[in-house]
Amino acid sequence: MDRDMKAIPILLLLCALQACGYRDISGVYADELGTTAYDFRADRRVFITVLEVTVAADYTTHGDDIIVTTPQGTVVLARQDDRLIGPTGQVLMRRSI
Repeated sequence: MDRDMKAIPILLLLCALQACGYRDISGVYADELGTTAYDFRADRRVFITVLEVTVAADYTTHGDDIIVTTPQGTVVLARQDDRLIGPTGQVLMRRSI
């Protein structure tokens, strides 16, 4: 297989990710008071801290929805620019590093 043929699968993957609306979600998002924070990692893990208690979870994305799955249940967060909106209306803002 020549070099150009090897590049085709990579290009197809990139196009598919773009078509599905994939955008990197990695980073920390927290509420205004800092009582709740979600630390999203590139490996599809998220560490959720609420009132200084942290639990690990998995997440997937579907368009602008981030689906967080824990042993306690599933939460869907809606992405709006650099904000995540929780099911109760809670707003999590992306923290600067």
